Amino acid sequence: MSTDKRQTVIVTGGNSGIGYECSRALARAGRHVLIAARNRDASVAAVADIERECGAGAASELSLDLASLASVRGFAREIDARGVKPSALVCNAGVQFFAGPERSSEGHELTFAVNHLGHFLLVNLLLGRLAEAAAARVVVVASGVHDPAQTTGMPKPRVADLKTLAATGGDNPDAFDARLAYVNSKLCNLWFTYELDRRLRAAARWHGLGAMTSNGFDPGLVPGSGLGRDYPPALRFVWQRVLPGIARVLSPVLPTINPAPKSGAALARLVTDPALADVSGKYFPSHSRWSAAPSSPLSYDATRAADLWAFSAHLSGLSTDESPLARV
Repeated sequence: MSTDKRQTVIVTGGNSGIGYECSRALARAGRHVLIAARNRDASVAAVADIERECGAGAASELSLDLASLASVRGFAREIDARGVKPSALVCNAGVQFFAGPERSSEGHELTFAVNHLGHFLLVNLLLGRLAEAAAARVVVVASGVHDPAQTTGMPKPRVADLKTLAATGGDNPDAFDARLAYVNSKLCNLWFTYELDRRLRAAARWHGLGAMTSNGFDPGLVPGSGLGRDYPPALRFVWQRVLPGIARVLSPVLPTINPAPKSGAALARLVTDPALADVSGKYFPSHSRWSAAPSSPLSYDATRAADLWAFSAHLSGLSTDESPLARV
C-alpha cells in the first residue's frame, strides 16, 4: 500500500472496463487508486499498468467479492488495519447475467447482491474512514435503463415487494428475468444514492459527521465492458470485439454510446472536479454529456428508498455500531 501524501480513492471493479479507465484517470490526476475487486490476477495487472503510466505508488489492490457480505466486512477490516483514509469511494463494480438465477454467498439473487447490497454494506462500513477526509465523495454507477421513459431495449423496472426483489431480482417470486434483474438493480443504485445523501445531510446536522457527498452516474452504453462476461460466445465476441469500435465512431454524435476511456474519465471527474466538492444528491447521465440532470421520477421515491435502506440493513446485518447512518 502506498504511504505517500496522495489522496486515496477506492474503486470497486477497478481492474477492467469503465472502472479501469476511471482508475487510470484518477491516477493521472494525482490520486492513489486502490482497486477493490475479486479477480486478484486482473487487479495486479491493472496496478502494474497504471504504475507504468503514472509512476510507483499510483495504485494498489485489495481483494473484494461483493457477492459475499463476509468478504465486504473483511475488506473493511483490512482498510482499518492498514490505516487507509480514503477521500472517495467509487461504487463501480456490476454484473449482468444471461441466465440464472445465480446466488450470492448468503443466498440472494446475485445481480441484486453485487450491484446493490454489497455496495450498500461497503459504503456504510467505510463511512468512519471517509469522514476523516476533508470532503469525501461517494459515487454510485447507475444506468439510464432505470428510467422507463428512455428507450434502451431493456425492460422497464418492476419492483414489487423487496423480499421478491432480493430472491429473484424482479417482481415474480417464481420466475427469473436476467435483464429485469439488472434494470431493477440500477434503480436500487439511485434509491441508495439519494437516501445516502439524505442521511448524510441529517448526520452532518445531528451527529457531527464530516462533509460528504453522494452522487449517481450513468456511463451510457459501453461496449466491451465486463457486463458481457456472461453472454453466449457469439454475443460476447460482438460485445467485446465489434461494438467498441462502433462506439468510438458514434460517441461524438450519440452521447448515450461511449467507449470505456471516455466514460471512465467522466466518472473520475466526479471525484476530482473542485466545482463538485459540495454537490450532492445529483445524477450525472451520459445523455446530458455528464452534466447534472434529473433521473426518473420513480428514482426520487423517498419512501421506497427508505424502505430499501432498512431492508438492506436487515439483510446485511448492519448494526448501529457499524455505521453512524444506521442511527439517522
